[in-house]
Amino acid sequence: MVNEGIGYQMKNRDKWITAAFLLFVLVIPLVTVIRNQLPSEHKTELSEAEKAVLEQNGTIINDASQTKPADGNEEAGQASAAKESGFVRLQGKIDNFTEGLFGRTKLIAFNTGLTSLLTGGTYIESTQTLKGKNNMFFYKTENDGHPIWDYMGINHFSEEEMAAIAANLTATQEHLAAQGIEFYTMCIPNKEIIYAENMPDTIARVNEVSRGEQLADYLNENTDLVFVYPKDALMENKERAQLYYSTDSHSNQIGAFVNMQEFFRTVYGTHADIDSVKFRTDATDYTGDLVLMAGLTDKYNIDTVYVFEQDSADKKQYHDQVLLYVGDSFGGFLSQICKGYYREVYWEDARDFQYSMLDRYKPDVVIWERAERYCDVFVEPIFIK
Repeated sequence: MVNEGIGYQMKNRDKWITAAFLLFVLVIPLVTVIRNQLPSEHKTELSEAEKAVLEQNGTIINDASQTKPADGNEEAGQASAAKESGFVRLQGKIDNFTEGLFGRTKLIAFNTGLTSLLTGGTYIESTQTLKGKNNMFFYKTENDGHPIWDYMGINHFSEEEMAAIAANLTATQEHLAAQGIEFYTMCIPNKEIIYAENMPDTIARVNEVSRGEQLADYLNENTDLVFVYPKDALMENKERAQLYYSTDSHSNQIGAFVNMQEFFRTVYGTHADIDSVKFRTDATDYTGDLVLMAGLTDKYNIDTVYVFEQDSADKKQYHDQVLLYVGDSFGGFLSQICKGYYREVYWEDARDFQYSMLDRYKPDVVIWERAERYCDVFVEPIFIK
């Protein structure tokens, strides 16, 4: 009788576990569907603080799912969407559903914290974030470029692809020169390239020459274009100061300063050392986009925020020109640095750029910048009407 009682309790317990599991699996998607039908004011979204982190560094802006036609042509965008395969449309709907999953941020935080606890803090489970050594986090997305592939060296351009990029950049330079506008291009190395020593040992490098470096070498050898890939400058300075946030995919303003000084050295033949200017400290408990995406903001608020004091810029490097800076999320800090060296500076997201902006801003100089994970888009003729 005792054994029968125990057996009954075990079966009863299994039923409750099964019921709880089914409830968890079915209720969350059901609540998500209902929630997605509600007006936006009734939905549970990211906090304002979380939005501020992502907006500041462009993580939301550069989400591939939000891409818009560069010329603002909605009809062209709709026509392009109509050509998508059924699988692509289905995948998009699945992605949108999972992005809006009820309780998603709490589930991410729980899963990340659990895997970190079970591995003694050496590993976290996240689709977007990779924890490296010395509490440094990296971007491992496959929906916003391929930074890990860049690091591994497994996505090199073909000769034809590099030739196409060279042809577009050369045509762009000639087109803008005819209007009296100087044209330059920058490619900012991914964080994984500069801080390779902090990458997990489980990520093997097939080739230490990344796609960005490969493209820079090709353009420098085969064209007269100015294509700035400031890897060497960053490597030379990273022991003197932290150049990328530990918890974020972006460089800080010291790193942005190093990048722009490499641009000035290449274009104008001038250079300023990081010790020759001033950076004020605005915070010492910053949590970046990578930690936010992993749901670990309460544990890794470890970064220092440095802000470039524009008045400390060397007046000898000043240019009485209007600069139009067209780039991605790195452009926020880079354009801020430029404000210490140009009369006027305007920053536009490359995906929102419209040719009419040349007439609006009347720039003397145009810098087209993309992070290394986006360097394939240099083949797009966005500056040619």
